[in-house]
Amino acid sequence: MSRDMHDSTAFGSGSIKYNFKGVNVLVTGAGGLLGRSIVSFFSSAGASVILHVRKSDDSINTFMNTLVGDHFIVEGDLSHEDDVVHIFKEIREKLCSIDVLVNNAGLQDISPLKDIGGDDWDRMMSVNLKAPHLCTREFVRMRGDERRGEPSVINIASIEAESPACGHSHYGASKGGLVQYSRASALELGPLGFRVNSVSPGVIYREGIETDWPDGVARYGASAPMSDLVHVEDVTASVLFLASDGARGITGINLRVDKGIGVTPGY
Repeated sequence: MSRDMHDSTAFGSGSIKYNFKGVNVLVTGAGGLLGRSIVSFFSSAGASVILHVRKSDDSINTFMNTLVGDHFIVEGDLSHEDDVVHIFKEIREKLCSIDVLVNNAGLQDISPLKDIGGDDWDRMMSVNLKAPHLCTREFVRMRGDERRGEPSVINIASIEAESPACGHSHYGASKGGLVQYSRASALELGPLGFRVNSVSPGVIYREGIETDWPDGVARYGASAPMSDLVHVEDVTASVLFLASDGARGITGINLRVDKGIGVTPGY
């Protein structure tokens, strides 16, 4: 497997390029803003990408037509163990194995702590914490004793794993658990050849966010040392780096992509 930093997708000025030809990548939650960005850049870098969505629709099918190379969609609710097992069975039948797993699917519901019911809590943990575990477990089982390349797991966490926000107690708890799960996975799976890391984005810019959340956008921009929201390409670049050979000595880290807001004093 070659994941050298040359001959393919470039970020920014074009000084960083990746080659993922011959690499099979599974991206969960591929229909969202970040998921589509990750899929697009892996595809442009030569990878064969499996797009997970809960259910296909015209939008995701149209998006598929923009991709380079051979890719396919898998469907299922990742909070259901049977669905995850079925998805990996389908991948084995079509590709034999994968090399990179990006656990990107997630929920971000907002609710005051006093209003969060048991079902709300369980749903958040099922999607944000249990699903990455089930996918990682099946990835390890799929690879078996295979020693080709250096399989990589990248979990999309959040700065709220370390910095809580009001109304996000269940979300922050799930992402904090995901960061610790990533570290535990790196410890346990390292002897099997796996690298496991997490990426924690700050507030990601999307079209219309200034209208939907003007005070939050203003506060984030004023507080972040780089005076800006995070751009989806910033997060994608970090994911591709961690999946590349350039990161072959890196496992067990949580990489914050937050425009520096994590170093802002709280007083």
